[in-house]
Amino acid sequence: MDSSKVTDRLRVVDLEAFRNLVDPVEEQYLRDHLPPREFRAIQRQRMRAALDYVAGVSHNAAILLQVGHRARTSTDPRVAEAGRQLVDEAVRLRLYSIVAGAKLCTRIAFAGGGRDSLGLVESYQTMSHRAALLGRLQDPAKAGLFSRIG
Repeated sequence: MDSSKVTDRLRVVDLEAFRNLVDPVEEQYLRDHLPPREFRAIQRQRMRAALDYVAGVSHNAAILLQVGHRARTSTDPRVAEAGRQLVDEAVRLRLYSIVAGAKLCTRIAFAGGGRDSLGLVESYQTMSHRAALLGRLQDPAKAGLFSRIG
């Protein structure tokens, strides 16, 4: 797959917005300052929005998994290693997305629940850095190609 086609398929993920949505301090603030019924309604909306971000992360991980698979066959050992690392991180992130999605669905159903979705942000950032490294190794002229993913 051509690198420009890859970037066209990637979704922009606003990690700061996601962090805000799953921030337990923000949730507690809303819980303390809103009537219970209003809090539950708003919290469900926030968790649905967070679920959309998780879907974007998972989508991007699937695309970068393909990129990494192709790079692993490179004759340049640095590119092949960067591809292997990208594959490892993308697989990890896809699995993490499944778990985070399930936890967010629980929070939608019960307007509370698991609060550890922030690990998804760190994993996504690691994958993004690995994709950028691979991009630089494969074509230094297009080093910023994967910068739009988050």
